[in-house]
Amino acid sequence: MGDIMRRILIILAMVLLLGSAVLGAAVYSIPVDSKEYLGAKVEYRQSFIFGPNFEIELPQKGYGIVTVSLLLPNGSLMDLGTFSGRDKIKISYGRLVKATEIWDLYLKTANINSSAVSPSLLLMGTLQDENGNVKYFIKAVPINVGKVLEGRSIQVKLPRESSKTLYSGAQIREKFRPAGPQKANGDAASAATENWPPGFDYDQCYPKCNPWTGICYLLCLVWKLEEVITSAPNTIIPLAAFQVTGDTNAIYAVLITALYKQKTVQNLELSFSAAAAVEKGGSSSSIEAEVAGFSYTINTKDLSIPGSDTLIWGSSITSPSVIGAGIKGNVVLAKYRLYLWDGFSSLPLGDVAYVILGKPDERDMNLRSFVEPGWPGQDGGIMRKTMWFVHSYWEPSFYKEQAGRLVVYDLNYVQSTQTLPLFAASAAVLGTLSYSNLELAPFIMAVGVGFKTDSVQYSLIHVAFLLKEEYKDGLVTGKVYSSKIKFHYNGNEYKLAGMYGDVYVSTGGNLPPYDNSSGQ
Repeated sequence: MGDIMRRILIILAMVLLLGSAVLGAAVYSIPVDSKEYLGAKVEYRQSFIFGPNFEIELPQKGYGIVTVSLLLPNGSLMDLGTFSGRDKIKISYGRLVKATEIWDLYLKTANINSSAVSPSLLLMGTLQDENGNVKYFIKAVPINVGKVLEGRSIQVKLPRESSKTLYSGAQIREKFRPAGPQKANGDAASAATENWPPGFDYDQCYPKCNPWTGICYLLCLVWKLEEVITSAPNTIIPLAAFQVTGDTNAIYAVLITALYKQKTVQNLELSFSAAAAVEKGGSSSSIEAEVAGFSYTINTKDLSIPGSDTLIWGSSITSPSVIGAGIKGNVVLAKYRLYLWDGFSSLPLGDVAYVILGKPDERDMNLRSFVEPGWPGQDGGIMRKTMWFVHSYWEPSFYKEQAGRLVVYDLNYVQSTQTLPLFAASAAVLGTLSYSNLELAPFIMAVGVGFKTDSVQYSLIHVAFLLKEEYKDGLVTGKVYSSKIKFHYNGNEYKLAGMYGDVYVSTGGNLPPYDNSSGQ
């Protein structure tokens, strides 16, 4: 009887031990942290037994191929490789660690907590849905440096609306009929670079068979980085810029404030958005633009970001002038091209995508003011170039007039223009989406603050034009611009609006040199 009891106790102990292990596994499968960025969810879990893993859940069911890059501290992109899978894609955790180690070294040198910073993981993907349609997705999702270095498992869930149709099933069958892709020659040979051909298992690519001959071939559509058009480290990113004309001698001062101190909500992040645009077939008439996600976030709980303001005295402003303020930062503008890959050779297609990512200099986020006499122009300083771009490629959307002063918040423009809770920041160079004009002017990149859900909005930039006491009855009229190109978000189309405009000061009853009646 004693032996039987001992055996029972041993069996019970083993059951309890196994149960504890299973329970432990269940506990560790619960996310230790979960965040949402424009619909994309990032979950961090404790690693268990097999070590950390990194997984991308596709926007919808189907076979997907994704090219992955990470934004580095100097504003450049580090290629982490091309990966594939059905419904979900596993990404090399080791390559991600190598990239975040670069960030960790940089942040330690700057005495910044690694857990406060989340640079963007840029996902350029294609997928074939269950109906045979080929879709694409471009998503920039912040990945926390500290969480990676702690060895957390990561799962990124992309929202369904982030995928858009590139080719319908019928278009695919027609485009590559009847014998499948041809072997590359000429320009296609340039695709053979260090990280090319892709390292994914091409046996899982889209099978296409001729029903009459029974011959089958493979079709893979892969985004490849073709060119870094501009990588601008240590540049100035304008947060506000205004052309000022009229009776400028009546101006007492212009106060521009970055309201970082308003960010007191727990877990609120200062977030720089990533913008993207796709030209289907290389045609500027088929442009699809979107705010692709966040290129960079700073957790304000873990990193102290002081409030910042700058004062421009009226005595330094003449008519005409362009004034404004900006912060130091790094930006990158990259061009991707879609390639056809059959397992042996690649062929470049006409579909191209432009993506811009940016980040502030977290070591010094103080505002810097600028006064640049003269009209906006391509040959001027950063503010004159910015306003030249705005005048050339944006359109008037909002007017405001006040006596003795003009006070505006970026949120005013958001509400008036029915745009996203974003304000604009100039970065890199993208005058139009036509490749021949890329070098002409600053590109306008969206910068948002803390809106991980649609219901949360915060104002970040505050501008006040103040007249001298003796001109308290004078009128200050402002006109703000928004982008002509509409950006897709959450099933709707929006224009980007920001703190870029024209200001006219009138002390003698003169009207501004434009019609502002629609804004009253």
